[in-house]
Parts: sequence; C-alpha cells; structure tokens
Amino acid sequence: MKKTNKYTILYMSTGMMLGIVFGMLAYGAAFDNVAIGMCLGISIGMCLGVGVGSAKDAKINKQLEEFGYTVKSVEKTEDGYDVILTDKNGGESAVPIGEKRQLKEKFKPGDVVYLDGGSVEQAYPS
Repeated sequence: MKKTNKYTILYMSTGMMLGIVFGMLAYGAAFDNVAIGMCLGISIGMCLGVGVGSAKDAKINKQLEEFGYTVKSVEKTEDGYDVILTDKNGGESAVPIGEKRQLKEKFKPGDVVYLDGGSVEQAYPS
C-alpha cells in the first residue's frame, strides 16, 4: 500500500513560515541583521516541521499497513453521513460524520483512510 506524507509536507511548510517570523524577531532584532535571521529561521523551522510531520505520518502509515481501511460507500442518514469502511481482512465498519465534514472532505468509494480518535481522516484520495 502506498505511504502518505500528508503531514510531513504540511508541517514543513508551517515550520518554514513560523521559522521566518521567529528568525526575523530573534536574530534580526538582536543582531540587526534580518536576512541572516530569516535564513536561520527557515532552516530551523523546516527541520522541526519535517521531524514532527514525519513522526505523525509514520503513525498513520503503520495503521495503513496494519488495517488498510478503504471507503466502500458513503450513505446519507438523518444526522449526516455514514462512511462504510472495509479493512484489508474484509471486515466492515461504519463511521458517522456530519454533513459539513462530507462536503469538505468529499469521501468517495476507493479512498484510502485512517482512523484518528474515532474520526475518519483521508490519507490520500483514490
């Protein structure tokens, strides 16, 4: 099964953005050289973001290897939607989600997903 790097990319870019800000504030203000502060901040932020994101992705990839959840169907209910999941052993389970969540995520049959605290999250689209 394909591995996800969703959070590595997200946290790396967030770390770079925050690194620029903190580098400019800390190094730029202290030594009166904003350019060096930005360079140091972006590299430190990128390293921290990749570290945190890859740790989270490793947890998700472990679950994907172990269970391999895919969306079988999405059914409309009174309270929102039920996402019917199948694991790689053929077991099925239903996870309820709200209507706003379905409009945002757009789960469809074949999507590879993982469970995070009882909630279904998309690892990558089909």
